[in-house]
Amino acid sequence: TFGDVLSRVTNDVDTIDTSLQQSISQVITAVCTMIFIFVMMLVVSPILTLIGVCVIPLCGFVSMKVVKHSQKYFVEQQSCLGEINGQVEETYSGHMVIRAFNREEAVEETFSRTNDRLYESAWKSQFISGLMQPIMTFVGNLGYVAVAVLGSVLAVNGTIEVGDIQAFIQYVRSFTQPIQQIANISNVLQQTAAAAERVFEFL
Repeated sequence: TFGDVLSRVTNDVDTIDTSLQQSISQVITAVCTMIFIFVMMLVVSPILTLIGVCVIPLCGFVSMKVVKHSQKYFVEQQSCLGEINGQVEETYSGHMVIRAFNREEAVEETFSRTNDRLYESAWKSQFISGLMQPIMTFVGNLGYVAVAVLGSVLAVNGTIEVGDIQAFIQYVRSFTQPIQQIANISNVLQQTAAAAERVFEFL
């Protein structure tokens, strides 16, 4: 419909534009920070670095599971938004025809059904993607605990100094922050992927 085309070239393109301006730069910054911190961690203790890096595959696994469940709702959200724009545009442009054939109630029912679908997909997508940050924080805390336990064992054996353990814990915190930052913008990236799919379909 004409309204759906308008939605694709306004809402969807605007979503992609916003993501490219904000999210991509944040991802690049986060990745560069992780590389720098990783080098510093290797300098302090290669053994503890191995424990700290083990958090990454776990974070990746959790992220993939969350994205897998939420992505379908982001796609449905953008689709329903296009449908609503199409219905609104057709209703306004064909207002006289709708009144002539006494279709006001039918049009309202159709709009309500689509609006309910938009509501359901929107809150589900936001709720599921919103679980990402607390889960990532929990996984990051597991990394702190593992480093503290192994570091205390190494300190008792005289392999590493207590001050190095404290420094390493700070490095682990700095290392997991970019991962959490990427997780925070994952919902924006998912919405962008859904919008891009609609734009390229139109093209």
